[in-house]
Amino acid sequence: MFPFHLDLGFRTFYFYEGIYFLIAIIVAYIWAARRIRASGLSEDRFDVALIGAFIGLILGARISHFLFWDIDVLIDDPAAFFRFWDGGLSVVGGLAGVIAGGAITFIKKKEKFSEYFAVVSPAILLGQAVGRVGCFLNGDAWGLPTSLPWGVRIAKYGVSLPSGLVDRTYASNAWLWCRERGLATGRDPWTSPLHPTPLYEALGDLAIIALVLAVLRSFGKEKGGTLVLALHAGAYCLLRFLLEFIRGDRDATVLAGMSWLQLALAACAVGCLAFAAARSARLRRAAVEATARPARPSRR
Repeated sequence: MFPFHLDLGFRTFYFYEGIYFLIAIIVAYIWAARRIRASGLSEDRFDVALIGAFIGLILGARISHFLFWDIDVLIDDPAAFFRFWDGGLSVVGGLAGVIAGGAITFIKKKEKFSEYFAVVSPAILLGQAVGRVGCFLNGDAWGLPTSLPWGVRIAKYGVSLPSGLVDRTYASNAWLWCRERGLATGRDPWTSPLHPTPLYEALGDLAIIALVLAVLRSFGKEKGGTLVLALHAGAYCLLRFLLEFIRGDRDATVLAGMSWLQLALAACAVGCLAFAAARSARLRRAAVEATARPARPSRR
C-alpha cells in the first residue's frame, strides 16, 4: 500500500487519489479505442462521445458522492460540489454518468449507443478495476476487521511527495475509524487487519469482463448490445451491493441492515439483470429458431 500526499509547495493534497484515477482513465481509453478500431465502428464518433461521457462521469460521480455520503456538507456549502480537488468521486455515480452522458450524445447523433457501449464495456470495467487498485493503495474504501490471512493493515500516515518523508499532519480515515472502535491505539502506526474490499471489487470487475466477452462472442455487438449494457450495469450493482455489507466506510443503515445506497443498488441490479435474462432468453430462442428453419430453395 502507498498512501501519499501531493505537495505542490503552495498546496498539499492529502491522501491524493487523483493520479490513480488518471491512470484508470488512460488504461480504459487505450483499450476502448483499440476495441472500437477493431470492431469497425467510427473512431471519430467515439471520440466525440467521450466528451459527453466524461462530463457525465464527473457529474454522476459528484452527485452520487454528495447524495449518499456528504449531503450535509453540500447543504452547508453548495460550492463544495465544484471543488473537485478535495476528493469525492463515487464509482457507482460515475458509471451511471458515463452511461447517461454517452447515451445522450449518441441519441443526438442518431447512432446506436448500445453497440458502442457493448464494444467498450470491457475497457470501462478494466478502468474500474484499476481505479479500485488505486483505492487499495491509498487506503480508501476499507473493509471490516477480519482474521482471514489476506487481511490488510492500513497505514496511519501517508508519504509526502516529492520529498518522500512521512507526513504526520493528518491520520488516514481508515486508522481514525479503527481508533474510534478500539481497533487501534494512538501508538499503533497501522490499523488492525481489514478486508481488502477494493481488491474484491477489482476481481469482481474482471469476472464481469469475462462474462461480457462471452456474451459478445455469442451474440455480437449488434444483437447483444442492449444485453451487454444491462448485464454490465446489473452485475456491477449486484457486486457493489454485496460488498457494501463488509465495507467499513459504508453509510448508515436505514432498512434491514442496508443503506440508501444499497437499496438503490438492489433496485438497479434486479431491474437490469431481469431485463438481461429476458433479453438473453429471447436471443437464444431466436438463434434456435433460425437454425431449425429450413433453407428456402433457390429459384433458377
